Amino acid sequence: MNYLKIIPVFIFVAIVSVLLLQSDETEIQRSETITKDELSHHVHYLASDELEGRRAGTQGAYQAAQYIAGEFISYGLLPSPDAESVGETEDYLQSFEFSSGVEYGEDNTLTVSVNGEKISFTIDQDFKTLPFSSSASVSGELVFAGFGISAASDDYDDYENISLDGKIALIFQGSPDIEDPHGILNQYATPRNKTFAAREAGAEGLIIITQPTAGEEALMRLRDDRNPALSGLPVVNITPNVAAKLLKGSDYNVDDLYNKLIETRTPNSFIMSRVTADIQTDVYTVSSTDNNVIGFLPGNHPDKKDEVLVIGAHYDHLGWGGQGSMAPNEHAIHNGADDNASGTAGMLELAQKFAANRGEIDRSILFIAFGAEELGLIGSQYYVENPYIPNEQTAAMINLDMIGRLQNDELTIFGFGTSPIWDDLIESSTYYDDFAIRTNPDGLGPSDHASFYRNDVPVLFFHTGLHGDYHRPSDTADKINYEGMERIVTYVYDIARTITTYEEQIAFTRADSPRPQGGMGNIKVYVGTMPDYVGESGGMKVTEVRNDSPAEKAGIESGDVIIKFGDKTIENVYDYTYALSDFEPGDVVEVVIKRDDTEMMLEVELGSRR
Repeated sequence: MNYLKIIPVFIFVAIVSVLLLQSDETEIQRSETITKDELSHHVHYLASDELEGRRAGTQGAYQAAQYIAGEFISYGLLPSPDAESVGETEDYLQSFEFSSGVEYGEDNTLTVSVNGEKISFTIDQDFKTLPFSSSASVSGELVFAGFGISAASDDYDDYENISLDGKIALIFQGSPDIEDPHGILNQYATPRNKTFAAREAGAEGLIIITQPTAGEEALMRLRDDRNPALSGLPVVNITPNVAAKLLKGSDYNVDDLYNKLIETRTPNSFIMSRVTADIQTDVYTVSSTDNNVIGFLPGNHPDKKDEVLVIGAHYDHLGWGGQGSMAPNEHAIHNGADDNASGTAGMLELAQKFAANRGEIDRSILFIAFGAEELGLIGSQYYVENPYIPNEQTAAMINLDMIGRLQNDELTIFGFGTSPIWDDLIESSTYYDDFAIRTNPDGLGPSDHASFYRNDVPVLFFHTGLHGDYHRPSDTADKINYEGMERIVTYVYDIARTITTYEEQIAFTRADSPRPQGGMGNIKVYVGTMPDYVGESGGMKVTEVRNDSPAEKAGIESGDVIIKFGDKTIENVYDYTYALSDFEPGDVVEVVIKRDDTEMMLEVELGSRR
């Protein structure tokens, strides 16, 4: 549902909630200092069931944004650098649209002709269109292609010695290694990978049969990844019962075909003579609206007030689960107390204390609660593309993400290598020795500071580490270490205050970024590109190119869109990842990129993952 259609109701509910929370002195005693009680108050509201996990684009996220804006108003923050006075809650919202997933249209049909007999099938009973399918209408002869896996580097190819041009591939779900969790072919078994392989083999469409062990009438239990990147091919899933009708009159049956592929681990592909299919798929991406919440505190120094320190934290989480959840089969509210009600609460306490001591700051401060971080840093990326103060005037960015589980005083600070002053500044704080601090030089990583680092802004990211409740419904407010949070936020305040009064301009340095270690299945090569995971179809957009990487040496730049890698056409990040598996370190690959409206071919000598 698009919540914009019912905003008046949301505004009323959210404003009433904010007023009640802010006026109930029996629940919280307001203080201009940083206190564990106020931190707890913020976390308990943001991580409450009422907000239903704050997934971007939902009512719960909007209520959270209203709450944060209400807090900014109570501190006396301005809604923008141009504002002359405190505004209404809506004035503090920087709205943006994003592709939040896919929905189905009315024209999803499957009809087959078997030996001249036409059979029409029923959507959601006999078949279903897969959520990453492209919208198309195709007709063609069927080709049975086993498990639809093309893995030449692992000596298995269901498409070898058979032509798919102008035809529709019929394949099984899974892989020949389905009963071996460590089997090497399982890494090729995702429906997206199979779609890429079928498309590269020349297929016009793809039909995936649910593995027969799931039951004769079973359709695949696919978790919708809500990624708007469509596959460039119409893809449907059918039950084993439907597959049996397609094989009617042939020498094959569903169970025998499936069992033979597993037992022999050998492709068994063939043209299904006198069997054709007509497929119509109707899938479209859905746009939703979300918000960054921004409050401005002007500085006082005549020569420094035009520079700004950004203090940020994302306030969204995973809603009722689904994409990003570590408990994908559990439909339950993911409260996100540590991730990231904790960081948001810390940012609010910093805003309150700085506002109470506003006469002490030289540089200005922007406090930003980012939306849609969990979907790919969408809110922070939108801000740096539409900044309230130019990025070149942003002195530094401090990011708070998951600061609620302090144990053994262990605190990690990322971005240590993004400015030469960080070492002295961090260690000179009165509170430095209160923690067992671990530092990481990298300015990249899966949180909002990365959006600023990519725009040459020095960053610091404070984090207390992952835990067993990460991205699960069990990340609840009762598990937060509020005393630890108070200590961390007090330390961050000391660092941020020093940044606002630092005499010289804060220099930016490009940090040494370690290459990714493992975790990519059969991919052996290193390119040095960071992909846009929420980009739509039509290529893979590069959001960052690592220093001294093969990509940088070849001339690939941030913002380029890779549309071909070797002989593989790239429609999205999944295609790109799949294409990498074909190569070895040292290979020189022709890569076609699109830069603005110009296509160009570059040669990349691939490095080695280590």
